[in-house]
Amino acid sequence: MRFASALLLAVCVIAHGNQANGQNSKATPQAVSAAIAKCVDYLKSSQGSGAKPGAWAGHPGNGCGQTCLVTLALLSAGRDIKSPEIAKALTYIRGAKPEKTYEISLKIMVLCLAEPTKDMPQIKQLVTLLVDMQTEGGGWPYFKSSGGDADESNTQFAVLALWEASKLGVSIPEKCFQRGKEYWNDRSSGEAWGYRGSGPTGSMTCAGIASTIILQDASEGVDASIQGEQIRCCGQQANQRNSLDRPINWLARNFAVTHNPGANAYTLYYLYALERVGRLTGQRFIGEHDWYREGAEFLLSSQDIGGSFRGGGNEDVITASAMALLFLSKGKRQVVIGHLQYGEPNSNDWNMHRRSVQNLTGQIEKVWKRELAWQSVRLERANLADLLETPVLFISGSKEWRLNDAQRKLLKDYTDQGGFIFAEACNGDGCDGIAFEQSFRDEMEKIFEKPLQKLAPSHPIWSAEAKVNPAALPKDFWLYGLDSCCRTSVVLSPMSLSCRWELAKPFGLVNKRPASVEADITNAVKIGVNIAAYATGRELKDKLDAVQVIQAKPDPQSLVRGSLTVPKIMHSGGADDTPKAVANLLEVFRRESQSIVAGKTPMVSLASEDLEKYPILYIHGRNRFALTEAERQGLKKHIENGGFVVGDAICASSDFTESVKREFALALPESSWRKIEPRHPVMQRNGPVGFDLGNVGLIDPSSGADLKQSTREGPAELDSLEWNGRVVMLFSPNDLSCAMESKHSLQCRGYVRDDAFRIGINMLLYALMQ
Repeated sequence: MRFASALLLAVCVIAHGNQANGQNSKATPQAVSAAIAKCVDYLKSSQGSGAKPGAWAGHPGNGCGQTCLVTLALLSAGRDIKSPEIAKALTYIRGAKPEKTYEISLKIMVLCLAEPTKDMPQIKQLVTLLVDMQTEGGGWPYFKSSGGDADESNTQFAVLALWEASKLGVSIPEKCFQRGKEYWNDRSSGEAWGYRGSGPTGSMTCAGIASTIILQDASEGVDASIQGEQIRCCGQQANQRNSLDRPINWLARNFAVTHNPGANAYTLYYLYALERVGRLTGQRFIGEHDWYREGAEFLLSSQDIGGSFRGGGNEDVITASAMALLFLSKGKRQVVIGHLQYGEPNSNDWNMHRRSVQNLTGQIEKVWKRELAWQSVRLERANLADLLETPVLFISGSKEWRLNDAQRKLLKDYTDQGGFIFAEACNGDGCDGIAFEQSFRDEMEKIFEKPLQKLAPSHPIWSAEAKVNPAALPKDFWLYGLDSCCRTSVVLSPMSLSCRWELAKPFGLVNKRPASVEADITNAVKIGVNIAAYATGRELKDKLDAVQVIQAKPDPQSLVRGSLTVPKIMHSGGADDTPKAVANLLEVFRRESQSIVAGKTPMVSLASEDLEKYPILYIHGRNRFALTEAERQGLKKHIENGGFVVGDAICASSDFTESVKREFALALPESSWRKIEPRHPVMQRNGPVGFDLGNVGLIDPSSGADLKQSTREGPAELDSLEWNGRVVMLFSPNDLSCAMESKHSLQCRGYVRDDAFRIGINMLLYALMQ
């Protein structure tokens, strides 16, 4: 039979581009970016409203505080320090002589963010002044002269300022931090905070939570310590561990974004503090609430046409707009790593070193030179989309770790969708994690049907960002991994890395440590940073982007006449080494074109009579193979009947590419292979669907250790087989299948995942039109 009429329905139902993905949220990355830009424009236009050039008008008693707040917001939104409005503002701020806690604190924060090296003498002078203003009770008043009349709001800003200065290495007396912790502890009702003894409010509870975290972080070694030349791990301080559970639960019970819980004013001030709580605790959800998405939706709906925001109480428009801008800008940081929470609600085995992931994120920020976020994910409540909000899932523990069948499937689906599992046994140096290590190995073998293997010394994880010499690591230490397609998707450390991250404060002063201890900590940080780079290639999802789960759906359409089925050609060269790649391609093709496709991708022999059912065949593999004479004849008949073949070499296998070209030439002696030129129709967008393939990302592992170095952009590299005046096959000698199966890899010459799908879609569209 001929195939043209059989394809008619599949071609005719091609629609006009991708439809809505089902997300109803108006808080898209594009909408938030537009709101930020509008607010920036408003604040720029209102500069000069103050009494002096470069200043913004504000409460007359707050001196330079308003201008510092707006400048802080603009810098957080990405405005360059050389931009006219920032340059004028900094000139004014540097010359200001603040006297009150608010304005001193905000000036410190701005100078720390803008040009700290240039302004370090003034930063230190202001820090000394601020420390001197602290009361005996540990809080800060409006003025030094007001004695013990401290309040939670002034104290919050003072803590924020001292934190920013300490991250630059400015020395802060330990007594100052200790007093601060005592202040917040004394002012708590046990589950929340209010203003000066009044009833609890959202804004003050957020201030108390964030300040407590910051002040705890200022202490050396919460759960890890150095004793002589030894690192000591798993030294949990139980009295501190759950100290914030009740305030966070109060916030969850009283959660709101449209108003300040417990108060009728200061909504934007509250949102500014709420963002800090979400970021510092690593929580995407507070209770059942996605705090950033809900807050962004509220702000988008309430922004004035001119770009400003209106608050309540003493929040004038400029103050409210600056705080809204801080929420939108700081809260949308991309998530680089997630910490898996599991077990009973009161169990802390998953989090033996509480600051570890936070510190590692800070170390990654330093290397990547961008602000990032981390978050915790509760296994018992998570679905696949929840896990995919984070590209790396960190799992830590010391006790036996067991999963049920649903959880095993969830983790398998997570890695199939490109996620990366990074686990450690909290073992050694005071920890006993043997039970966790063995149970984790058992669970991974159940999920992946193969055991963890030692990573080779040449594996990119040892060098993705910084070179780690495995021989210099502690005795008997190694990393173990599991490969999926061309990519390692699970790594286990049998020694506690989180203990060392706990000691690796990314900013600020660090006490001198023995050289051997310093090397141990440095290598642990390098491993963590390298794994983040290997797993993500520095490519991170925008926080508000909807998670795209690519899975072939059950096949309710399989009996529809004219639906498109693309089987895979059977051969001995790894014909099913990426079992989900073609199914994933067809699912993306369905979304893009609205074509009717079959979810199943059966294996088919070229010698089978069933071949005549399928107009398009797919071939991929990674090893040498040879066809039988009957298979060559079946292939020839398929082509003579108008059929088409598309394919790729898994992980750019040259052996497989050579076999394909040899075997197809033997089946079709009059055929010839040609390189596809950039102007070929398959390289072009085809009406409302398809893509321009003139500039796609190709990963070449020989070019560098990280994705940025090893990725080059240019036209897709495709080959065509021509026979009797027509193209009968399109083939990519570079990998498509591994990228479509789960994710592209630094170990594999091939296209980045999005471009792999684009190339595959164009090849299918071209085949359908032949």
